[in-house]
Formats: sequence, C-alpha cells, structure tokens
Amino acid sequence: MHIRDLDIDLLRTFEAVAECRNFTGAAQRLSLTQSAVSAQVRRLEELLGHRLFERNSKRVTLTEPGEIFIDYAHRILSLHDKALERMGRPCVQGKIRLGMPDDYASYFLPRVLSRFGKTYPGIQLEISCELSVDLVAKLEKGWIDLALLTQQKNSAGGEIVCSEPLVWATAKGGSVHKQEPLPLALFPPGYCFFREQALKALSVSGKQWRIVCTSRSMSGIRAAVSAGLAVTVVGRHTMSADMRMLGENEGFPPLPNVRIALHAGDETRPEQVRCLSDFLKEEMGRIED
Repeated sequence: MHIRDLDIDLLRTFEAVAECRNFTGAAQRLSLTQSAVSAQVRRLEELLGHRLFERNSKRVTLTEPGEIFIDYAHRILSLHDKALERMGRPCVQGKIRLGMPDDYASYFLPRVLSRFGKTYPGIQLEISCELSVDLVAKLEKGWIDLALLTQQKNSAGGEIVCSEPLVWATAKGGSVHKQEPLPLALFPPGYCFFREQALKALSVSGKQWRIVCTSRSMSGIRAAVSAGLAVTVVGRHTMSADMRMLGENEGFPPLPNVRIALHAGDETRPEQVRCLSDFLKEEMGRIED
C-alpha cells in the first residue's frame, strides 16, 4: 500500500506510547482512552505495514521497525510544533536597543539578524558596539534594552547563553609571534577579560612580553595584528580571515573559555525585547565550543 500522508495525531500517540512504555500512561498523557490509543497504534502499524511494538502484560517495547521509525516521528513532530509556534506568533512591532562588543557584532550579529528580520519584520534594531563594561553601564542607565556581553570577573546578573574558547592570534604568514619579548595588541587595562587572561597565562608560562598597541576597539587591535605588528587574544569564532591561531606547539600557553551572557534591563520589558531575548538565546545556543 502506498502511503501519501502520515496523520500527526497518530505520530503523537506512537511517540507517547514509546516514551511511556505502556498504553495506560500514554492514554493519560494524551487525555484519551486506552482503547483509543490502541486503535491509533494499530492504524499506524497498518499504514506502515510493520509492527511497531512488542506487547506483554507489563510493558511494551519497540520492535526493530519501531526503533527506526521513532527517530523520524520525533523529528516530524518537533518541526510540526516549531512551525505552528512560529506562525502563531503575533505581529510584533517596536524598537530594540541592542548592545554588544564589535567583535561579537561582526561574527554573531549577521547570523542572528538574517533569521530575526524574517521572523519579526516589524521590529527595528538600534545597535551599539562598545566594550562589555561600558555596555553594562548603559544598560543600568536604561540607554539600551539588551546586551550580549563577555562575562566579566565578579560581574553579576545576565544569563549565560554560550561559551567561547580564547585563542592566540597572529597575522597569516607573519613572524611577529617569534619575537622576544612578545609584542601584544590588547585592550586598555581594567576593561577586558581577554587582556587579563592573556597576561596571566604569559606570566605563568614565563614568556616575556611587551604591549605595542592598545585600543578600546577590536577593529584597532585587528589592524595592528593584520599589519604584522603584534599578537592578540580573540574568541575562536571571531577570528578574521587574515589571522591564524597560535598553539602550545609554538610556545603559547593555553587559554580558558569565556562565557557570553545576555543581560536585560527592565524586568517589565516590552514584548519586542522579550522576542529578541528568546531569539538570541536560541541562536547562541547553537554555537559549539
């Protein structure tokens, strides 16, 4: 028999029985009678031409075809529910003031804006690119609504959305990393977790260093590195194409991960801000260490 369509209700019943391992529990979860659950499972088995469960007096277990099909059922139901949730969202409008460091903006922002703009075309974004410590101050004063920040030492608040490995970076094809003492391009003191971790790692390893460039902007630091003047520390995902990583095999000590946190202002923030907050959490959660 050729099957053209699969009934979502049948798939949901099949999933419930597979997870509960009995028809009684599945019936309670779905608010159906046990006989209705049994009938739906039989109908699905007839459509597929395979027995999906082995039954005994105590429990049911998946057959080999059932084990294969449950993965498809999970994915179909997940996409089905996400599609309904997305299409059922109201037409949200308004303005959001979002802050993040410029290196995060260059890497993370395009992937977020592409999907967010299609989902919420009525929302206008105003973006501020500054150091994390400055954005915390702006958030506290109510000058921005959301901020995606590097979690600073002893910083409070915010929700961790992902972690980012720190790496040493130099210009591709350059040799400045071989100089002694090591020339560095870093943020000014007191502003950046990256700087603190870089100097701490060098101190522990006994490697001599000197700072040849400081900048409050990552673009300034990148310029010094790309010109072959210095080495710096960046998040692995935010390295530019003209940089390459330096590892322990070249004499550079390992660096820790940094945690990226989403900070929100007023707890009674408007709906459009909540939408972007949820969206950022979902997108940043996709980033692998």
